[in-house]
This record gives sequence, C-alpha cells and structure tokens, in this order.
Amino acid sequence: MERIAIMPRIKSIMKERKISVAELARGLNMHPASAAGMMKRETLQVQKLAELSVFFQYNFFREIAATLPFSEPDFSADNREVLDLQDRIKALEEEVKGLELEVGILRQTIRDLAGR
Repeated sequence: MERIAIMPRIKSIMKERKISVAELARGLNMHPASAAGMMKRETLQVQKLAELSVFFQYNFFREIAATLPFSEPDFSADNREVLDLQDRIKALEEEVKGLELEVGILRQTIRDLAGR
C-alpha cells in the first residue's frame, strides 16, 4: 500500500493558521524538540493524529478516508444483529420472571405441605 502523506497536510494547516511548532508543542503538551521531530517524520501514530485533530479541530481521518478506494461500510447487518440480540435478551428476561414466579409458588407449596 502506498504511504498516506498526511504530514504535508498538517504542515499546510499550520501555515494557514500561522501556528508555530512551539505553539503546537504547547497545545499537545509536548517538548518543542519532540514536536519538531514529529513534524520531520513521514508517519504518525494514530493516537497522535487524533490529538492533532482535536488541536486543530479538523478531522484528518475523514481526509484520509476520502483518499481510500473503498465504499462506506454497511452497518445495517450489524444493526440487525444487535436488534436480534436485544429481542433475545427481552425474551430471556421474561422467561426468568416466569421461572422466578414458579419457584416462589413451589416454595410456598413445600411450606404448606411441611406445615400439615
């Protein structure tokens, strides 16, 4: 897979907004030398990109996703599965209530028989 060149975009936004590496370092709670080193690298950790997204109030992940040749994922199957599980949970909860009632009746019957 071809490398995703996100660093040029980050540098471009910094230039547009007139944000220095020192300001970036302060915003990310980093040492200025670490921020300068980060800006020289070709790649970034996902967590750092998330922090940059928050700092700049810009969704770098959406920009990256737009460059990928894939369609949006279909979560409808997952949603159906979740709904099916929720229905199953409700049915099991009702079954538990019925069994608890039955246990109560059986306990009372045993007490009644033991009292004779």
